[in-house]
Order: sequence, then structure tokens, then C-alpha cells
Amino acid sequence: MVDVHRRESALDGARPREPMMSDIKGGKGSVFYRAHSYHTKVPVEGIVQLIEHYTDPGDVVLDPFCGSGQTGVAAVLTGRHAVLSDLSPAAVHIARGYTARVNPDRFKQVASELLAWLRPQELELYGVPGGQIEYTVWSDVYQCVRCDREILFWDAAVDHHAGAVLKTLSCPVGHGPFKKTDLHWLSSQPVQENISLDGQSARLVRSVETAGQRNGVERVNIPHWFPRVPWESWREMWRSQHEAQGIVTSADFFTERNLYALSALWDAIARVKEDRIRAGLRFVFTASVNRASRRYQWHPKRPTNVLSSTMYVASLNYEFNVFSLFRRKLATITSMYRETWEAPGSCEVHLGSAEQLSWAADDSVDYVFADPPFGSNIYYSDSSFLWEAWLGEQTDVAAETVVNRRLTAELGRTTLDDYEKAMSRAMGEISRAMRPGAWASLQFHNSDDAVWSAIQSAVDSAGLSVEAAVVMDKGQASFKGLRHEDKGEKVANFDLVMHLAVGSTPGSRTQRREVDRTEIAKELREYIALQPPSRRTTPWLHSQVMRYLLAEGASPAGWSFAAVESLCGEVLERRGTAWHLPVASK
Repeated sequence: MVDVHRRESALDGARPREPMMSDIKGGKGSVFYRAHSYHTKVPVEGIVQLIEHYTDPGDVVLDPFCGSGQTGVAAVLTGRHAVLSDLSPAAVHIARGYTARVNPDRFKQVASELLAWLRPQELELYGVPGGQIEYTVWSDVYQCVRCDREILFWDAAVDHHAGAVLKTLSCPVGHGPFKKTDLHWLSSQPVQENISLDGQSARLVRSVETAGQRNGVERVNIPHWFPRVPWESWREMWRSQHEAQGIVTSADFFTERNLYALSALWDAIARVKEDRIRAGLRFVFTASVNRASRRYQWHPKRPTNVLSSTMYVASLNYEFNVFSLFRRKLATITSMYRETWEAPGSCEVHLGSAEQLSWAADDSVDYVFADPPFGSNIYYSDSSFLWEAWLGEQTDVAAETVVNRRLTAELGRTTLDDYEKAMSRAMGEISRAMRPGAWASLQFHNSDDAVWSAIQSAVDSAGLSVEAAVVMDKGQASFKGLRHEDKGEKVANFDLVMHLAVGSTPGSRTQRREVDRTEIAKELREYIALQPPSRRTTPWLHSQVMRYLLAEGASPAGWSFAAVESLCGEVLERRGTAWHLPVASK
């Protein structure tokens, strides 16, 4: 528990600082951002700006929805003490991996010894004469509904000359064209290998048909433990595709060869005697797991990575050499540990719900940064499924603060009302833990105005008030943001950061005025007159509308992403992806 008597509040209840009014910028290129993936991640540089504005060295920073632990990293780098927690065992594991004190030289030495010991295993699984396989491309095989012939997706749907994947395919004798959904899935088979040759920088790419005898692996012959956690239909990310392809447990998301390699690596890491080194190596392992699965989609022009917020298995996917993945992540994480080895701050990470912060005493925290779930945007337990399968501990789905319409009431929370009540309890705990005069920053966004109203009510119920709201610009679009640009989907692209202070009696309800279209139209015109085209897209304008409503203490009801886009279409002109002031009529 954070020690409430560590020091007295400097100004005895007065607010020592004004709210941060400038937008926050961060990038996704730092070693901290790249070390380990997570479903949502706030750039460390952005949190550092907030911590340095609201706290002094030695202060206590709380993050009760810590996710990957970037708040802890920011605190360690700036000489603060972070208290992190999350309901997800995967998040706690990742946050501890990010904030651990690991001697980088010793870490590198032990890892090198471990990989050298496993080298014969790697060559047995991935070795070829004169080199080793770095990855294999796998293709789905379908059955023609007209003649029952097999249709190899790699041959039928990939235009190798143009570098494109077609939307329809035909069988070898010309029946079709068909959509994938019209066909019966039969199997998946390897079609191409990418090989690194000894002593050469160039790669050899060859079809599997010319590769000769393959080194087959059968699951029943894997000698080490691997997880077999059921992948069940009640999960939000479960799809009938999984059932059709025989994906019923965590093991089925991997090829037999990669499952063998992962289990051998996990077993070897478990034998490392030094606790911190072993934990760090498990951090490297989980950083590699998703790329080692069948979820990494192949594309003829560019690597597309694992799609976040889905457990989709594409018709063309990579089977990466597990040991090569591990070596690359090892190099990045070793560099990260060099950055934090002598950093002045500290961090502790707890497993538990934000609704009951038993490890934080009353009036003990100098600043809170929270990036909670955004309604139903991400289903964290499903997204963490493979990590938690290997870690041997699953998220308590019934306690997740998300809107999940697939779950029954017995299995977990399902409605927006449930979400609002859970967020109200969490905000109440945040308010309880804050010292007099402390600030909290709540990062949030959603395209649904009803979800905005729910979070606003939760803030009110805790006796907190929104004193300012600024934009968190992460430097590049998220996966959903890119989908908006590519397909016109109505999703938010930027997050807002609300700066909160104790402003009323907990449990009180604030009466908020309704804002009409004329007022918002005026705000939009004034905003885009001062902004470059990059900040005049619909996602940016929706962010600005939410920012304006929060600053004015107004209700967000009626101002969904779609409503803002509709109003923009009435009062502005779109040219490309940017909105412009209308050209005056002559």
C-alpha cells in the first residue's frame, strides 16, 4: 500500500498547478513502444509530459488501468514512484516486464547461453542445407462447390505479377468466381519459404514444392508443456471461422512446428535460476508469441502484422522462425533495459480491479493517469488470450469494465449501464486515493455519444470535475484510424485527455446544458480556419467537438462521430480527406 504519511501535501488542499492546456504529442518509434505489443499503448513521451507538469521528483503516480505499463516507464525515467494495477494477468506481466530492474549485460549473457543451448533444436526444426528457414507462407485450401476439387488460395486468389489479393477465386477447371464465404474450408498448407543462407545477406525465396522433404512435426510428439486453453464461442472475438478451421484451443492458433519451438523455449526459460532474468526472458517470449502464431497475415506488398482487436486467421499467413523472432525481440528489450537500469524512479505493479484499489491508501497519490477501456472498443481478455494461455492465468471476464453484448449476465457485464456503474466505482477509488490538490488525467475517446455520457456521469459521481481537455496525438493512426481512412468507417482516430480535479461532493449529478447545431457549426468553422489540412479530417473534428463540450460543461448527447460528420457535410466542404470552409458564392 502507498504510504499516506510519506510527505504532507505542499499547499494543504489548494491546487498547486494549473491544468495542462497544450496538446500532447508522442511517437511510436521509441524502444519502449517497440519492445512489447499491447492492444492500446500511450507513448511514454506523452505521459512524461503530463507527469512533469503535475508532479515533482519523488511524487507518487497512480495508474489503475495500467495496460502495458507505460505510466510506470515514464515514472521510472523521471524519478517518480509509480503504483500500477490492472485486472489482466497479461497486462500485469507486461507492465512488470517493462518496469523491471534487469542488468542488461547479465541479461544478454544468460540469453545468449540459452539460445546456444537451443541451437540444435532450432536447426532441427528450421534448418536447411546451407541455411535456415526464416519464415514460411501458408495458404488456405478450399473445396469447389461445383466439382469438389481443391482450390489453393495462393494459386487462385493471388495475382503475383500485380502484387494483389483478389476478392474472388475460381477452381482449377474454371468454376466460379466464388467468394471465400461460398466455399468449404479444407486445410492450410505451406506454399513458400524464405531462407537465410549462411554468410549471405540476401534471402532465398522458393516454393515449398521445390524444397524437397519437409521436417514434419506432429503435436502428439511434442515433449514439452504447451497450453490448451479452450477458445469458446461465448467470447466476443470468437467466429464461426475458428470452428470451421478446427481452432478450439490456444494450441490451434500455432502450427505444429512453431508450437514445438515455443514449448522448447518456454521450458528452457523456466530452468533459468535467476528470478529477474527468468522474468525478463518470459517478457521477451510473450513479446514474440503473437507473431509466432497463425494470426500474422501475409500480404504481397507489405507485412501487415497481427491485426489488433481481433483473433482473425487470414487465408495467407506467416509461420515465422520462433528463435529468430525471439532474438530480434531480445535485442530490443536488452536495449530497453539499458535505458532503465540506472533510471531514478521506481514502480510497483498489482493484479486487481480498478474498482477496489486496496493497495492505495486514502489521500496518498500525487497524480493519476488513467487510460480505461473505451466502452466496447476492445475486448481485452480475448485480445490477451494467447499471452494468458502461456502465462497460465486468465482474466476474470465477469469483472472487466467493457460493454460485451455476447456475454450473458451470469458470465459478465453486458450493458452500457453496467459499464457506467463500474467506471463510477473506479473513479470513486481514484478520487479517494488523490491527495488534496492533486490532479488526475483521464484519456478517453469513443465514437458513441452515449459512451461519452456514461464516462461523464462516472466522473461526476466521484466528485471530480473536468477542468480542461486536450488532444493526445500519438503520431500516426491506429489500426481503426487507418480503416477509417481506407474504408470510410466511422471510428475515432485521436484520444482526448481530460484533466480532473476534485470539484463537488461525491455522488452528486451535474446538470449539463444541451448544445445545438448552430453552436457546434460555429465552433467547427472557427477551428478549421486555424488548422492545417492534417487536423481537418473528421476524426480530428470529432475530437475537437468533444473537447469543446467537455470544456463548456455541456452534454455530449447527440454528438456521435456520425453526427459530427453529418454536420460537417452541411456546413463545410470536403476535399480529399480534409474539410474546408465553403468557397463564398460569387
